[in-house]
Amino acid sequence: MLAHLNADDFVDSLTRQKLNAKADDLRQKLADAPLLAAQTIDRQMILKEERLLDERLNEQANRWRQGLRADLLEMIAEQEDFYSATDAAIAIRPHIHDLKAIGALEEVVEALIQQINANSEEGPVARMRGSYEQTLSFIYNKALENRARVDRAPDVQPRVRHRTTEKRPNPYSQLTGKVVIFGGHDRLETSVRNRLRDADVNLIWCTAQAGPQLAEQAESHVASADLALIVTGYTSHKLTDKAMQAAQRSGKSVEMINTTGVVRVLEAIEYGLKSKLLAKQLNGNGNH
Repeated sequence: MLAHLNADDFVDSLTRQKLNAKADDLRQKLADAPLLAAQTIDRQMILKEERLLDERLNEQANRWRQGLRADLLEMIAEQEDFYSATDAAIAIRPHIHDLKAIGALEEVVEALIQQINANSEEGPVARMRGSYEQTLSFIYNKALENRARVDRAPDVQPRVRHRTTEKRPNPYSQLTGKVVIFGGHDRLETSVRNRLRDADVNLIWCTAQAGPQLAEQAESHVASADLALIVTGYTSHKLTDKAMQAAQRSGKSVEMINTTGVVRVLEAIEYGLKSKLLAKQLNGNGNH
């Protein structure tokens, strides 16, 4: 359009101004296109990786839940008197969500009702009251009343027979330490933080978007870090150099990660912190 305008006739017309502004805008979009494309691909990759991680976690959780179901059913079957059978409701109630997730709440509550009634001297006193969840809550409250009446109340708990651990498995819950990361972007940081929320990990992160003040703060943490990482896919040479210099000053090594994917960053954190812990344990054993 600009090429078709006669330069002499429309020296400073509104049309020419608008067209020039539009041309500048298009040039800027073309210049930014590679970066915007990379960010779009990154977002899609992170979403895909998060879905895969969630599927993997869900499979592990469901295996654990099936074990929990078996442990609770055995616990119920082992109660040989009315009060301990009723008390079993207190151990079951915290697991409502997990039992619902595998459709096992009904089976467990029915088994509980049956066991209470089998040990009742007054006939079948336990029965359905509204939903299975409401029924369990009613029996739970009765069990609390029973506990309040006696000096030594039964404390019925399921044994860990069919489960691998007492708590639902979380691959990162055992991790502990201080991790400083340079590079990456906000979306990646958010995703990694969410995965580590149950872990005892102090995560100091200076993304590519962070200002110089945050970069300086992150550098000051390198000396006391258990692990220092640079996500090279999204960091400036200046930030990388500063991180490397901070590591050299404190005699620390820095691991470079050539990706912007969640899985790779989580693997680096998990492996780095576990290696550090193992080294500490080996050194400790060597000192004794």
